[in-house]
Amino acid sequence: MDTINKKPIIGIPVNVNVVHSTYDAKETYYINNEYTKVLQMLGASPVLLPPATCKTIITEQVNMCDGILLAGGDDIFPILHDEEPLPYLGPYNQDLDTYHLTLAQQTIFAQKPILGICRGFQILNIIYGGSVYQDIEYYPRSAILHSQTGRRSDFCHHVYMIEGTQLYNLIGPKMLTNSFHHQVISTVAQGLVVSATTKDGIIEGLENPHYPFLMGVQWHPEIMALHDTNMHPLFTAFINACK
Repeated sequence: MDTINKKPIIGIPVNVNVVHSTYDAKETYYINNEYTKVLQMLGASPVLLPPATCKTIITEQVNMCDGILLAGGDDIFPILHDEEPLPYLGPYNQDLDTYHLTLAQQTIFAQKPILGICRGFQILNIIYGGSVYQDIEYYPRSAILHSQTGRRSDFCHHVYMIEGTQLYNLIGPKMLTNSFHHQVISTVAQGLVVSATTKDGIIEGLENPHYPFLMGVQWHPEIMALHDTNMHPLFTAFINACK
């Protein structure tokens, strides 16, 4: 085997959807294809990871991968991070949330590269001990638009990177991004550093400067990266860290 040119294997834990048919309802696993497309385009081999309840299986999933990408999805069940559900909470899947949180914890325990996007970004903050607002309505300041109605690849607002962070070094001081989320970071976890914000102060990026590679962003760079090379450095840095 040519180990020099071997593509890193990046695991993506799937989401769960219930499909109703004439006769019954079936649970299906899925991931939006932009994640796999951009990873393949930039030199990685993505694999989809089905949910598991056995910690041994989850550990084996982590061991078989060179890195983990935590993708977007539904809300995170608040009880799992010591909060009571509030009225604006969206759909969630408690079993899936437990799996994603455990997988992320096992990845960090193994010191493997991890990239969180949207929901995955919020998961990283939660497992380090941070919190999220269950809806942007609870954010104490007036907010700009964070849930666009245009095409998923369109720009929505500016994101401002914090000088001195890894994200700033990869992307630069400012970037136009897409945006579709209704939950936002509340308390930043100890050990994580804010790497990006919007004009209204909402946190759009977090990283751990003392970890081999742990970064998260609130927007969806995987969608834009298929048409905008400005998004490539984030994925390229992640893939290189997985080699």
